[in-house]
Amino acid sequence: MNDSKIAVRYAKALFDLTLEHKALDGVYDDMKIINQLCSMHEVKEVIENPVIPVSRKKEIMLALAGKGLNNLTVTFVNFVFSQGRGSHLNAVSRNFISLTRRHRGIRQVTLTTAVPVGEKIKKELAAVAAGDTGTTSEFIEKVDASIIGGFILRVDDTYIDASVRTRLNKFSKEFTLAGNAKE
Repeated sequence: MNDSKIAVRYAKALFDLTLEHKALDGVYDDMKIINQLCSMHEVKEVIENPVIPVSRKKEIMLALAGKGLNNLTVTFVNFVFSQGRGSHLNAVSRNFISLTRRHRGIRQVTLTTAVPVGEKIKKELAAVAAGDTGTTSEFIEKVDASIIGGFILRVDDTYIDASVRTRLNKFSKEFTLAGNAKE
């Protein structure tokens, strides 16, 4: 079966189960933690290592996630590993988070700047992202000095790159092309 289909099906099954048990809030928070963990290089190596027994992989993942996990999350993680699908846990958690955000009308707003921004700007951006739709926003701020200045704004799948780095790269390409055209 296609890897993406597996992740989508497992995420949808978990999502439906959490709605049925009215445990969406807890499992959503847990899946965000699991997604962060599965994105770490060291955790990926453990999950994909064929020498480590599946039972040990489950123990490691649950220990890293912490003791406050919802019972449904613990049962689900155990199930995923017992089915030999531990390597899909990152994609499953990402799909579950996406389903939950869509269900709740949450827009993810990511702002990347060269220096930290103030609370006033964060609130204004979250309000603009919500717009007239009445949705809420999950705001993520990233600081990346390599963009030099300006900002990169991502709202769900919409991407605006107004960074100085991008502008400089664009000018550099234009000058290179103009120089090559004269020769």
